[in-house]
Amino acid sequence: MSATAKRHDRARHYGRIVAGIAVTWVLIVGALTGIGKLIMITHNGNGNLLGDHTIPHWFAAQRTAALNHWSLIASNLGATQDILIVSVAASAVFLVVTRRWRPVIFLAVVMFGELAAFLTIADFVKRPRPDVPHLDSRLPTSAFPSGHMAATTCLYVAIAILVIGHARGWWRYVFLIPAIVMPVMIALARMYRGEHHPTDILASVLFAALWLTAARMLIRPNESARDRDRRGPLGLPRRNTGRSRSSQETAPASR
Repeated sequence: MSATAKRHDRARHYGRIVAGIAVTWVLIVGALTGIGKLIMITHNGNGNLLGDHTIPHWFAAQRTAALNHWSLIASNLGATQDILIVSVAASAVFLVVTRRWRPVIFLAVVMFGELAAFLTIADFVKRPRPDVPHLDSRLPTSAFPSGHMAATTCLYVAIAILVIGHARGWWRYVFLIPAIVMPVMIALARMYRGEHHPTDILASVLFAALWLTAARMLIRPNESARDRDRRGPLGLPRRNTGRSRSSQETAPASR
């Protein structure tokens, strides 16, 4: 096959991936928007579906100065600037360690897709915040879905997917801890501060699950990982040992 034909095949392959990502994104956003519109039918989005009324009021009744302080710190970990810093740092690390662009592209697609989806769904649904005193002010978007929750879940689960796929050894599974702990912490902090209903949180988890699954299947970020038997402890290729080099040097040349 000529070089031109190979380039055309590669372009068609990448084109199918891009089209699949775009179509999947539209379908997921459409489904979440529909769910949000259905929730809005009950008391303008402030009904008690799955504890949407009871749980925010319970959290509001438990507030103390210390919990207000710690919930703010936890909530800020899911804010745009913190998510952006972790995303850029993670992308740089994966690029240096794996020397591949596929993991970086995976992270970029997941995070930009999440941001675009959150803004689109929130604009269409326009769900009001829970009817309790809010600890945050001048919030630019509506309640459904939770952008903090969606971004945090997408980011830390995506990092876990890449580390587990590219590294070797038991330590890679340690990255499942932040993939679980961070979303739970953000969910509790956001509901405590009166910014989200439980169904806002659940919708964000549903979005993250669908979007991460689609992105992983279409982009295949771990496909370029080297064979595990040839990796070192950090997932890097093993170097030839002195013994193997000497054996190569002493091996008779064949003509």
